[in-house]
Amino acid sequence: MIENLPWEEYAANPDKYVKMLEEQEEESQRDLYKVRQELRLVRQIKKQKDTAEEWRAHGVPDQRRPDDPYSTEDGEPSDEASRANGHPHGPTRKERVLALMGQDSSRIWKVANIAIALDDHKIKSIRVAMDELVRAGSLTKHPGANYQFNTASPRSS
Repeated sequence: MIENLPWEEYAANPDKYVKMLEEQEEESQRDLYKVRQELRLVRQIKKQKDTAEEWRAHGVPDQRRPDDPYSTEDGEPSDEASRANGHPHGPTRKERVLALMGQDSSRIWKVANIAIALDDHKIKSIRVAMDELVRAGSLTKHPGANYQFNTASPRSS
């Protein structure tokens, strides 16, 4: 494309073409912004449509009850082995965090490291659970958002 530019014309009056090309660039940026906005909205529509299709196929999921001690923070059931141990939905995110961190109580953890170790991609939910465990006294939070298992208190969630 650059091979087709009329270099002789550009060289004769570069100021004119700089201004013209800058205006084209600004217009392209505005067009790109509009396309990105439309894409975002269409993706939201697709997500809503997919959710509606999922609900039609499998029914509307039950609302999570906050008084249910076996429900997970994200409302998703865990693996079959955990359900067989008496928890209908498996261990909660807090229980999994405590079990992992309790294996090496001297280790300092970042939330992202916990997420990787638990193969749980909901980092914000993990951070919230860990902050709740700090308030409960099960974990200690150090500067720089580093967490450590608190050996001074019993495990609680």
